[in-house]
Parts: sequence; structure tokens; C-alpha cells
Amino acid sequence: MPDPDTYVPRCIQLRCKSMLVYGEDFEQDPEYQSGSVDFWCIHTNRPLGPDGGEVSIECCKNPQRACYQAY
Repeated sequence: MPDPDTYVPRCIQLRCKSMLVYGEDFEQDPEYQSGSVDFWCIHTNRPLGPDGGEVSIECCKNPQRACYQAY
């Protein structure tokens, strides 16, 4: 479970394979390797968000993005 002191909400549209299997505890997936995971936006079904920006765990924590929806 995320540490409440350091947790930053991500966009609800963000997905990766580990999230489908492990849910919010996806970083505990033995195959999950930070920086080498393919994320996609469920709004576009692509690695680009509706705003044309990159989709990643870091990029999709930015509430300034026009497409951001807090999880």
C-alpha cells in the first residue's frame, strides 16, 4: 500500500499490465521494474494522453495536465 506521507495521486486513466493483475499494489509485481514498464492511457489506449503528452507514472501525477483526473 502507498505510504500516505509520500503518496502523490496519479491520473485515474493511467494503466500498465501490473496494475491489471496487482491493482494499486502493482509495484510489488515481481516483473515490475520502474522505468521499463509500458504505461498507457485508457482514454486513448495509447502511450500518449488526450493532451498529446507522454504517459508515465511521473507524467500522470501532474494535476496541471488538462486531461488529469485524480485517482
